[in-house]
Amino acid sequence: MPDHSITFINPAFGVYVAHPSPPLGLAYLKAVAQKNGVIAEIIDEAAGMPINPSKIDSQWVGITVFTPTAKKAYQLADQFRKTGKKVMLGGPHVSILPKEALKHADKVIVGEGEESILKVFSSKKKTIQSSLIEDIDSIPFPDWRGLPLEKYTAPTRRHSYLKVMTSRGCPWNCVYCFKGVFGRQYRMRSAENVADEIQHLQSEYAAKEIAFIDDNFSQNRARTIEICRELIQRRIQVEWTCPNGVRVDTLDLPLLKLMKKAGCYQLSFGIESGNQGVLDKIGKGIKLKQVENTVRWAKQAGIETIGFFMIGLPFDSEKTMQQTIDFAKSLPLDLVQFTVTVPYPGTELYGLVEREGSFLVEDWAKFGSYSGKAYYELGELNKELVERMYKKAYREIYFRPGYALKRIARNPKLLVSGLNYFARIFGK
Repeated sequence: MPDHSITFINPAFGVYVAHPSPPLGLAYLKAVAQKNGVIAEIIDEAAGMPINPSKIDSQWVGITVFTPTAKKAYQLADQFRKTGKKVMLGGPHVSILPKEALKHADKVIVGEGEESILKVFSSKKKTIQSSLIEDIDSIPFPDWRGLPLEKYTAPTRRHSYLKVMTSRGCPWNCVYCFKGVFGRQYRMRSAENVADEIQHLQSEYAAKEIAFIDDNFSQNRARTIEICRELIQRRIQVEWTCPNGVRVDTLDLPLLKLMKKAGCYQLSFGIESGNQGVLDKIGKGIKLKQVENTVRWAKQAGIETIGFFMIGLPFDSEKTMQQTIDFAKSLPLDLVQFTVTVPYPGTELYGLVEREGSFLVEDWAKFGSYSGKAYYELGELNKELVERMYKKAYREIYFRPGYALKRIARNPKLLVSGLNYFARIFGK
């Protein structure tokens, strides 16, 4: 391949983001590019790295696009093209709306990018459609060089952290989730390959903490056991979490104890609703009793727990949202996080609102789960009700007698995180 060069850019979110997140997708693309003789670098604006078009001398600029960053990404793309740069756009939002993205780019990548990035330099097609990568062990480890790794922290983290993805794809059918990048086919890396990457992160970047960001790290019980045993057998000393959320129906006490032994100190659970009927209708596929058991088992195993809940789900009412709040209060969780349900384009929910409801937000830059604002009206859901219940949820969780003292004793960062959310919501 002839010499080529590309600068990958991760635009900053326009909505509230407390801490920058390691741009794993771009780190993968950089690794593939470098392996094939392409000069590549990453500018992570979300981590405070400045974007100065006059100082970027690569042939191509590749910008990753999420729905909340689409407006900013398109503006950057237009600016670069005016200076004569060629622009490639990729990411979840582009995979949903490639025609929209092409108005601002020379080429767009739809789907997974590792096998498509090199085609940007050679293909005559403007839209490069990716197929799912079957052997994800074959993808080179992400290249994090040149990034401000010390800035990748989160309120509940003990150290700065890096991301590891051990599987791709999700077979479940939640109406609010988009699967246009990694698909529904569950593809797994081997335990050996995962452990190799963690050792690589420790030796090359002095990583002390790992966040496994699979859609569901514990989807396959046998492989989860293999990963834990591999870490233990190699005596890999690393703390790790699953911040994206693991399914409660894939865990039990023996597995949780093994995960703890292998370095897991915190798990997040995607619980979403405290009403079984709503859970069934949104396609979550879990039972409230499973939630109760798994949270209790995690506590017995000595693992910190975070519960994710959604306010304003389709089929919600004031009654079911209150049930969600009450259910959250009944669980021995270390931290509870509520978000207002967002009808992201490409999801079943987006189509439902389009057919039967109405959107309250049209500007992509205003999309985001942490704004506290309602995004749509549907059925019994209206703007006033959703926003009132969202605030009520945080008020009832964090003003419980004794809640603060118990959490401070365990992990002060957990409480600070929760209170920061609370202050932001009620400070508006």
